Amino acid sequence: MGCLLGSMGMALGEEKAPWRVGVGLERITPVPPQGQWLAGLGDPEDKRISEGVHDDIFCRALALSDGKTTVVLAVCDLIGLFHHDILDIRSRVKGIPPENILIGCTHVHSAPDTLGLWGPARDKSGVDPRYLDFLKRQAARAIQHAVDTLEPARLRFARAWSPPKTSRNYNDLEIKDDEISILQALRPNGRVIATLVNWACHPEVLWTDNRLITSDYVHFLREAVEKAQGGVALFFNGALGGMVSPDNEGRHTFAEAQRIGQAVAQAVNAALQGAEEAPEALLRLGRSVFTIPVQNPGLEPLLRLGVLRRGPEEGPDAVQTEVYALQVGPAQFATLPGEALPAVGFLVKTMMDGKYKFLLGLTMDELGYLLPETAINMEKYAYEQSMSVNPHAVEFILPQVRKALDEVKPKR
Repeated sequence: MGCLLGSMGMALGEEKAPWRVGVGLERITPVPPQGQWLAGLGDPEDKRISEGVHDDIFCRALALSDGKTTVVLAVCDLIGLFHHDILDIRSRVKGIPPENILIGCTHVHSAPDTLGLWGPARDKSGVDPRYLDFLKRQAARAIQHAVDTLEPARLRFARAWSPPKTSRNYNDLEIKDDEISILQALRPNGRVIATLVNWACHPEVLWTDNRLITSDYVHFLREAVEKAQGGVALFFNGALGGMVSPDNEGRHTFAEAQRIGQAVAQAVNAALQGAEEAPEALLRLGRSVFTIPVQNPGLEPLLRLGVLRRGPEEGPDAVQTEVYALQVGPAQFATLPGEALPAVGFLVKTMMDGKYKFLLGLTMDELGYLLPETAINMEKYAYEQSMSVNPHAVEFILPQVRKALDEVKPKR
């Protein structure tokens, strides 16, 4: 009788949990942590070499399944990953089609160089091949664990807004995406499995004097969400380009990173008190793979020299990349392969018709800044143009995003 009642209880619980969810987490902190070129700040010839660790960096993965389709959302505490490196990570995972794995980066500016721009000299890559292989193995392990541990779950969604004094668009005070989109997965008994937070702001509170590996404010944000909610917290960045950065008034300290991270976490935790549950499991996936011509005289020589390492099938004149769209219950997700300026992010969100909208930047590639047409050739965006494979890349990307979103719409 006891076994029968136990089985009945499990069945009843699973009826209330139409989704299946798994989570994986692996450290990608280099071992040893010293001696890595740190990415993301100042001129590419700035020389910052890691001297230790403030907080570990991770790959975190969330697997979602409606019983027919499984998708993984994985995110690494890194400046970015090129498309061919992401394809390599996906090829190491079993039990799921590679094209159902989406991998992004938080864009933290105090982690090892994984792109090549921050090495000992302009024409010398800062990528450590041994570290790159290590992080790929660890990322694949995190994704594999998420796939292998799928369990009955419920999903719920919420939104919040940037708290005061947390982020600022230093190039244009009038335009910034302040929406914080939140997905949470729970077991049938209500215990939290994972919380995914999507918000737009460069993780660069720590500055050029910092030599410690850290995930910046993202560390404190996730830590505070996990303490309040339980489970594993994941953070995806949004339309942070041009230049949405921490509103820290020049204070480049860990205390300031903690203040900002905890303020955003407090907004997330408060919003989850009124979260909306997705009663039915509905998961659709849209994808588009395409090429973009390289049009940047500063980056073309680095591609030819191999300082910037693109895929073996690519040349210095064009890059292959991809975008995704997801329908997850009442929410829609769209990815962008770089650092979209807020105006571009808003354009993408206008294409989306989900009640909750997630814009995952720096996902599936890092093409640099993605500029709206109005910003091209403007002096205040000269830096962003210099750090984009093609200042006109958005002209190629937006139609592909629309195509992917069309694939997730209900078939009539």
